[in-house]
Amino acid sequence: MKLDIFTISFVLSIGFTAWILYLIRARKLKEQYAMLWLLLGLVMMVLSLFPSLLDKVARLIGVAYAPSLLYLFGLAGVLFILLHLTIAVSSLTHRIVVLTQTVALQEQRLSQGERETAAEIEAAAQPAEGGDLQ
Repeated sequence: MKLDIFTISFVLSIGFTAWILYLIRARKLKEQYAMLWLLLGLVMMVLSLFPSLLDKVARLIGVAYAPSLLYLFGLAGVLFILLHLTIAVSSLTHRIVVLTQTVALQEQRLSQGERETAAEIEAAAQPAEGGDLQ
């Protein structure tokens, strides 16, 4: 039995999708990020099952060489994923700044409270010492 490239591609796309689902179940990949990867796996499966679909889409939009359209889709998909991840990193960076500022304010309040407590203890101890001298 001779395996053609479409069969191999379909098996790889099923394996890719199964791996993404495993990563989600193992909580190594969040669902919000996994949706993009699952979509990619689904597109890979559809193009593997219906290879003429790529030719039809290429003719429809006027691309002479259908595999170059696949590269264009791949590049656009990677750019979309990069943009999505950049937005996520930017959001996390902002959250880290806010968290760092909150921790610094809490440490300042704690040290100020410790100084006030030490001053109160010292003030309470001084009259007791002065009373013993008289």
